[in-house]
Amino acid sequence: MLYSLDCEFNGFGGELISLALSGEAGELYLCRPHAELEMLALHPWVEENVLPLLDVSGARPVVLPMQEFGRAIQAFLKDDAEPCVVADWPEDLTHLMQCLILAPGQMVRIPDLTLKLMQVSAWPTDLEGAVQHNALWDARALRRAQTLHRGEI
Repeated sequence: MLYSLDCEFNGFGGELISLALSGEAGELYLCRPHAELEMLALHPWVEENVLPLLDVSGARPVVLPMQEFGRAIQAFLKDDAEPCVVADWPEDLTHLMQCLILAPGQMVRIPDLTLKLMQVSAWPTDLEGAVQHNALWDARALRRAQTLHRGEI
């Protein structure tokens, strides 16, 4: 099954703030707790344009410490024998992969996972209520753009 991925992070190359997967079988939206985010030297643009949008109408995150993201992703994908995660930015895939690492030589147990980087623009979108720079809404917009790109609508 296909899942669209989007992440919000602390500027280019910065630490992960939130991660979302949107697919036909459901959605997963994770966000780090405010206490963890306060410990980061936040980029001013992120502070102004991302943090206020972490919890918006239609996109309420599950707030978890960063070290628990991998287990949440594992639980989300457990019933899918062949998940394929699609992103429109390489750093999103990097953050997803980092979440799956538990410790040196240890990772969460997930099904065989396919990753795909797709050159498609998710914005503007025709999704009602969409909020750009919210990971879940961005993942939904990417999923919609992929559908349009493949000509399924």
